[in-house]
Amino acid sequence: MSRGFRSSLLNRAVARALALWRLESGLSLSEVTARVHWSPAKTSTMQNGLVPITAADVMALALVYGIDDVRREPVFWGAQRARDPRTFDLTTGGTRPCVGWTYSEVEAEASYARVVALDVLPPLVWTPEYSTAVRGGQVQTVSEQGHCGYDDQHRAQMLSQLDQDPSLRVDLVLGEAVLRRPVGSALVMADQLFQLAVFAQLPGVSVYLMPDSAGAVAGITSFTVLSFREAQFDDVVYLDCPHGGVWLESEAERRPYLEWFGRLRSTTLTDALTAEHLHRAAQDLKDTAR
Repeated sequence: MSRGFRSSLLNRAVARALALWRLESGLSLSEVTARVHWSPAKTSTMQNGLVPITAADVMALALVYGIDDVRREPVFWGAQRARDPRTFDLTTGGTRPCVGWTYSEVEAEASYARVVALDVLPPLVWTPEYSTAVRGGQVQTVSEQGHCGYDDQHRAQMLSQLDQDPSLRVDLVLGEAVLRRPVGSALVMADQLFQLAVFAQLPGVSVYLMPDSAGAVAGITSFTVLSFREAQFDDVVYLDCPHGGVWLESEAERRPYLEWFGRLRSTTLTDALTAEHLHRAAQDLKDTAR
């Protein structure tokens, strides 16, 4: 294991592909070792993303596992780009397909999510009706762009984990405008807010409302900070943009969002007051619908 090595999302995507290849092949670590002539520890640390992975490593394992060109190339190029993304992009012009992640795939591996939702609720808490309303274009927001792969099965798995596994935690900061933004009918919004109040009661969850009285939050947008158990994996920040999701990984890029989360959190209501506010807002919507 490389001392002080920090594994990027791209290096980990390559590692995940290598792990899948071995699983599909049915080969043991010992059998792989006999064919590539390196130690079982090297294979294990590579497929867990704990060391840098070279393009030559990918080629050697692809031959052992019998991986065709179509599946091998994104992993091969991903290994090259992970070593030096800026130089790779300059020399290839962004034309080489690289293996990657969806938001839900990264979220599934996280141990702690700090979420700021200022325009639309995060997909983790969506009811089916709220989801349909968002995907139907009733809310014009960039917050849908990066979550197109967020399906019901993943949502159910995350909610189950938050209910049963104390090692997973979510802190959600909501802007008060989220509660007023019309998504579907009044009944859809009311049911969604009641569901959000239930979500807030899960053992691994805290929901905090940032009231309008806290003042404007100029220059800030919705974002998520994901943290991981593994010491080699740094925090990552996820942003939705019109051209798709953006991951920020460098310390300089992450720092402003971590600072913003702390500042926003200092302006929020307590979780108990937030729950009262959610129930009151939901009931008002129910009454309006009647």
